[in-house]
Amino acid sequence: MNLDLPSNDTAPSRSGEQLAGKVVIVTGAGSGIGAAAVARFAAAGAYVLACGRKPDRLRQVVASIGAAVTAVQCDVTEPEEVAGSVATAVERYGRLDAAFNCAGVFGRFGPLHEDDQANFDDVVAVNLYGLWSCLRHQIPAIVAAGGGTVVNCASVAAHLGHAKSPLYSATKHAVIGLSKSAALQYAADGVRINVVSPGSTDTEMLRSIYPSSETLDARARRAPLRRLATPEEVADAAVWLASPLSSYVTGQTLVVDGGVTAGSV
Repeated sequence: MNLDLPSNDTAPSRSGEQLAGKVVIVTGAGSGIGAAAVARFAAAGAYVLACGRKPDRLRQVVASIGAAVTAVQCDVTEPEEVAGSVATAVERYGRLDAAFNCAGVFGRFGPLHEDDQANFDDVVAVNLYGLWSCLRHQIPAIVAAGGGTVVNCASVAAHLGHAKSPLYSATKHAVIGLSKSAALQYAADGVRINVVSPGSTDTEMLRSIYPSSETLDARARRAPLRRLATPEEVADAAVWLASPLSSYVTGQTLVVDGGVTAGSV
């Protein structure tokens, strides 16, 4: 669903912009890493489709950037809306060159034996089915454009277990497996597919999961760099993976975690 919002269709053309004139879809664009990525891709010269479930949030993102950004209401668990986001890109700009699939949910905390079917369905629907659906619709359009890139957002929990949410960890492990397999399938078509795995990042989602300042401080101290990531730092990694600067990189995972997975300090 293309939201009826004012937009500027003139992409920036400052020197050094690695994605000038490219058309990029960002899912989960209403807040956090996704919102930061919309701004970073636009700053890199791209036309960006900011896709998310909450129109009010998307309006705020578009208004704050003021570049070549189009808001598209899209729930990744609804295949018609995913297909519609790709169709909007092709209809508005003539093609799709790249995607950053950032939509995700954490699910509920708790022991595995106390979990329920509703939580399983919700987490798997967004984190795995939603990503699969995005790839299924985005890749043919990128192939039709002559090739391009896809970056999928996993998590540090894709490399470690998560004692509070086994389902979240399991689905983020699946993001890497799905991305590697798709990278192998579509390399010959000129499509590079990679993953960015953020550690604890200062977003609304993280603050809702860990609401106390003490817990957030503990998360920050867990990293050798002794702080949380900013959404912009993760978004910059995604932009690099989507740009020609990473032209010989596919099927890989860039971990942006402040050193957490490097080992114990």
